[in-house]
Amino acid sequence: MARGYGGVVMKAFGADEHTLTVVSYADITPHFRRITFHAPTLFDGPPIEPASWVRMWAPDPERQGREHQRGYTLVAPDTETCEVSLEFVLHEPAGPACVWARQVKIGDTVQVSRWSSGQFTVPTPEPDGYLLVGDAAALPGINAILAAVPETTPVEVILERFHDDDLDIPLTAHPRARVTWVPATGDDSVLARAVEDRDWSDWYAWVTAESAATKRVRERLKELGFPKTDVKSRAYWIKGKAMGVDRPTESEERPQTPPPAPKRTGKWRSRAGARLLAPLKSRLILAGVFQAVVSLLQLAPYLILAELCRRLLAGGAVAAGVTELGLLAVVLLGVGTTLAGVLVVAMHALDAGFGHHVRASVVRKLARVPLGWFTDRTSGKIKQAVQDDAASVHYLVTHAVLDIVAAVVTPLAVLGYLFSVSAGLAAILLVPLAFYGVLTGRMVAASSAALPRFSIWETRVASEAVAYVDGLAVVRAYDAGPAGGFRATLEERARFLDAWQRPLGGRKTVVDLVTRPLTSLLLIIVTGGLMVAGGVLSAADLLPFLLLGVTFGAQLLAAGYGLGSAREGFGAAQRIGLLLDEPELPEPDAPRPLPAGEGRPVRFSGVSFGYTPEHEVLSGIDLELRPGTVTALVGPSGAGKSTLAALLARFHDVTAGRITIDGVDLRELPLTDLYRTVGFVFQDVALIRGSVHDNIALARPDATREEVERVARAAQIHERIIRLPGGYDTVLGDEARLSGGEAQRLTIARALLADPGVLVLDEATAYADPESEHQVQEALSHLVAGRTVLVIAHRLHTVAGADTIVVLDGGRIVQQGAHTRLVTEPGLYRELWQATSIIEQPKASA
Repeated sequence: MARGYGGVVMKAFGADEHTLTVVSYADITPHFRRITFHAPTLFDGPPIEPASWVRMWAPDPERQGREHQRGYTLVAPDTETCEVSLEFVLHEPAGPACVWARQVKIGDTVQVSRWSSGQFTVPTPEPDGYLLVGDAAALPGINAILAAVPETTPVEVILERFHDDDLDIPLTAHPRARVTWVPATGDDSVLARAVEDRDWSDWYAWVTAESAATKRVRERLKELGFPKTDVKSRAYWIKGKAMGVDRPTESEERPQTPPPAPKRTGKWRSRAGARLLAPLKSRLILAGVFQAVVSLLQLAPYLILAELCRRLLAGGAVAAGVTELGLLAVVLLGVGTTLAGVLVVAMHALDAGFGHHVRASVVRKLARVPLGWFTDRTSGKIKQAVQDDAASVHYLVTHAVLDIVAAVVTPLAVLGYLFSVSAGLAAILLVPLAFYGVLTGRMVAASSAALPRFSIWETRVASEAVAYVDGLAVVRAYDAGPAGGFRATLEERARFLDAWQRPLGGRKTVVDLVTRPLTSLLLIIVTGGLMVAGGVLSAADLLPFLLLGVTFGAQLLAAGYGLGSAREGFGAAQRIGLLLDEPELPEPDAPRPLPAGEGRPVRFSGVSFGYTPEHEVLSGIDLELRPGTVTALVGPSGAGKSTLAALLARFHDVTAGRITIDGVDLRELPLTDLYRTVGFVFQDVALIRGSVHDNIALARPDATREEVERVARAAQIHERIIRLPGGYDTVLGDEARLSGGEAQRLTIARALLADPGVLVLDEATAYADPESEHQVQEALSHLVAGRTVLVIAHRLHTVAGADTIVVLDGGRIVQQGAHTRLVTEPGLYRELWQATSIIEQPKASA
């Protein structure tokens, strides 16, 4: 560990020294050596995450007793044997660590520390790609990152080559990694020039090269628009120097760097929260300055009161002006209180306008995102963005800045006044402050690695809680005890919190004790009493400390709580910003209306689709749906049936090919016309909390009661509705509930009223009992008449009478035709039909 003052500071903030003993070493290339150490105490601390590193203190071979710091990534940690490896480049960089590694012998020891040693954590939100820049010395860390990055994410690796043997150093395989080796030329900007001039929006950069090269790459990334939050950079070595001791001199000649390219501006998801709050930035800064003035005005009466008491105790001429001081205190108290109230009202007014803008923007966004966006997200996540995050941003805008400024300015002003009274006694009050800073720093260093996982857990629990409540009846019926579902998630979260927070319990207790007013009071009484007894301090000068010096602890805690709440508010702003950045379903630039006519033929031409560029779900679909016919989609689970049907309703846009209705591409059709033309009846019934009439008239709110009753009769649900307590005015969910088959028939009535020309049925009889299924089938017969119908079928017998059956497998059409032909031909359909018959036969016998 570092010696002298630096070592004391590191030790105070929680740095632990570990002794590593060499047990073996091997040369991976003639100039790249892996040394394995026995490290029994290294595994007692935080878990070793990907790219975790240590500060190694290498002895200087030329100057006895001197050590030099170098950072090394931990490789292949083994908790069972307590062994870990470090990898050293022997030819470059030069320095004491390389010399030590070149001369190492089994049994040698070296000191390391993990204090403030970060690791790689997948950022949130997950970037579109990773840019990793370094050289042979950085390869251990880069290998750890490549192992942690998802295989579907592209990675650009740019490495500087100092020796031909560098090419033989093993690189972790990654299917989407592109590796570029750049020959070293002595120019420290060679790596920077290797970074392409392109749009790197939403990429994350990790830069770990030589010191000067790292600086040049950082400058290059800034030119390309990379925000600081998306760049992790740390120099791994200094050319020709001992790392951590010497620095490059200003007179050192550097190769000429070409003029910088014009600065590019990208759009990173990690800046979504900052973009959302950008309109408020200047006003929040102004509010902070105003709060600082208000805090001083509110504090002034107490300072005057302390000064007044001090003068009265001193007596004589010092007591002059007491009346004036008292009047000034009253005036300042009134002014401070008034201005504080005005500021709070102003911030609430600012938040009211901003909050309305945010909520309106979220609602508009939800109306414009593709419908498939909702199928990828739980109701809990949507609720969090619309409701919970908006509340957190409210605190951030209205209170966080004011609370933090007040918590910082007030104790600093008090401390300044107390120093003017007695510098010696005021300095004693810095002792709790120092303890607070050191302990808080140690806790932050020990727990910061778990913060991203904590955010993930909070989001997951909030999402699953909503799903748990929505499905409570089913959950209780199939209760698996503590090991199942939501309770299992809570148990896992509790274990995570216990492992994270339990080691910090002792430090939190000490922080609580240190920041209590009683602690400051005891310090003041003991130290001040001794100073008064020794004649160093007068009793009158002790009084201000007794009145004001005990408030430090509460102010420190208020600042900590304010910063924590502000962090939550920024996180909420980030999530809302990400929602507002979601791509919208584009409206056509030149919309084409559908031609007049009754029939609506649908055609899929060369349609391909993938939720991500690497995962194609549908490929080369050519299919025609004729008016007045029923086309059924069948196939094994995961074949792409629901995805194909969703594309017809434009839940997503195709990635290749086109879908037309009556010759008009869906992307050229106005969305209002599309949703009026294409109707859906899902197997998962969606009913709103409202009257039966409103549920049926959802697509046509202006429909008359007669029209609603007409479609209800056709859907075989009218008789059930009139038996409800309020008939068509019964509020579903509050006054009555419908069975699965009844709810399905109600949605069929809704579709009949909407009267779409094209209809998609997603296993509409899935939740119906045998009697209800017959009624649903009767209702469907009215619904499909004269329309272009696409049916998603999981039970083949329900679509045996379809005009055309399309068999999907692996995202492709493998068979197509009528049931009577397909069941006699060898192929997937006959296999599915025979399997279905075997399953259905025992049911029929029962």
